[in-house]
Amino acid sequence: MADIDVKLITGSPEPLASSRVSTSKVVRPSVVLGANSNVGKQETSTLNRFGDKDEYLAKRKLMPAYANWIHVWGFIVGTVISGSFSGFNAGYANGLGSMIVAHVFASILMITVSLNLMELATAMPFASGCAAYASGAFNGVVACFIGYAYTFDMVFIGAEVTNFFGSGLEILFATGHHFGIVYHFLSIFVCMAINFYPKAFFNVITVSSAISCLMVVAPLFATASQFNYQNAFITPITSANGTVTFSTDFLPFGIKGVINSFPLALYLLICFESMPCCVEETQTIASSIPKGMFAANLTLIPLSWIGLVVTAGMPPGGIAIQSTMLPYSSILVAAFQLSSEQMVILVSLPAVFSSQLAIYYATTRYIYGMSRGGYMPPILSLTTNNGAPYTAMLATSTMFALLSIVLQYSPDPETARIFLVIGTIFALTAYIVQPILFIRLRYRIPALRRPFSVKSFGIPVAIINLVIATSGLVGMVVLNTTWQWCLLWVAIGYACLVPFYIFVVRHNLMDSPEKLFIRRQLDTMLRESLISAGSQSPWGGNHAPDH
Repeated sequence: MADIDVKLITGSPEPLASSRVSTSKVVRPSVVLGANSNVGKQETSTLNRFGDKDEYLAKRKLMPAYANWIHVWGFIVGTVISGSFSGFNAGYANGLGSMIVAHVFASILMITVSLNLMELATAMPFASGCAAYASGAFNGVVACFIGYAYTFDMVFIGAEVTNFFGSGLEILFATGHHFGIVYHFLSIFVCMAINFYPKAFFNVITVSSAISCLMVVAPLFATASQFNYQNAFITPITSANGTVTFSTDFLPFGIKGVINSFPLALYLLICFESMPCCVEETQTIASSIPKGMFAANLTLIPLSWIGLVVTAGMPPGGIAIQSTMLPYSSILVAAFQLSSEQMVILVSLPAVFSSQLAIYYATTRYIYGMSRGGYMPPILSLTTNNGAPYTAMLATSTMFALLSIVLQYSPDPETARIFLVIGTIFALTAYIVQPILFIRLRYRIPALRRPFSVKSFGIPVAIINLVIATSGLVGMVVLNTTWQWCLLWVAIGYACLVPFYIFVVRHNLMDSPEKLFIRRQLDTMLRESLISAGSQSPWGGNHAPDH
């Protein structure tokens, strides 16, 4: 087996210290070695910018591994599930058939991204996710840009979900639009309070996600007798002179309708890529991450198809549902002839809150991981005694609140749509880069131990992922001026990141304390893979190796 060149991942020329590292367990990034560690003492002498590495990292410890595969399932489902309650229904304007074809590709995209992410997350278990993978596959520049892409993917979609939840509470309590910002701040505060106790977060999000899954099917089951297959495929078509006709064709707008439907179909599944950010707080990573991700796929994909197809045929019909904010509320109001959707809004709120809570967690872990790795200011990775990254939580709360204010008070009715487009562009960027990282790491570090591996199918799966994500992004940019402008502003944002990288990040990466963990982890993984193919799973436990 070829040796692992640590410089490929850490940028440090120091060789693997195999003789100094125990092979009994793999070092978790969230576990800091004691002050008596000889390894720590030898490596801290090279650090000037951050001071003593072990002391620096001691202030940045996440909770000891707690989550099991059910918690991983709950977290992934939580980030995604609100998409089954709103957003996708706007795609009915392109025809249900267009949405069905688009969702076939969105479903394949989720499966392929999931397979590759499971291999990457178990091989390189860091909260910074693709930033860590990009550092190993290429260098700090790529890691910086992809890390910020993932972070802002969560930020923009999280702010949108926060606004969505606030709007739902406005309807529930009949308080009017002007009171919405209070609900935004209140929901952000609740998310922050729960995240101060990471164990509580995993338990709450798992229960909330389970309830949300039931809420996807329960209303549709209750109104199943009113389902009308023919109504589901009626699509209004407005001609150039303003005349409206109705089509029952499967693809009333052809391939253009499918392309325009793709991001709306993707809303049913978007944010599952946040999975790697929980890996440091997960027990038995080699089994828990794949089990949790497989279970999430088997849950979310069928539920998304049920919501997509069945909702279109429910009263008041796909034409009316395509313009409503809450499709399920409209269905229940029409089916049971209710005078108001005030109470039936409760069907949608658990899922929306689950997504807000889960995306809040994901954003804090991305910021924490990026900060600890040197890509963001070091202050953003400080943690409490029980492992809550409180400074990252403050940053997340601030961004969610500010963007929610923009959504609440913007005079432009297209602001919410623009936010979703920007978030989707960041997500598609991540889906494009992730398979490239996967392929690059397969060839650049073949000796890296991969507890879960897609084996020979990995690269073909990554290519399918790359083709679908690239086609979706290019198609929307070509056909839609809003996407063109949003992509331009995203590119300008990346351009502004260049001087920040040159003058700040680049210097932090030279002394990044996270390199100490990466070196120890890779060394241990390599030693274990050389000792025995049948040795104990490297993630089986949550203790640091003895020194």
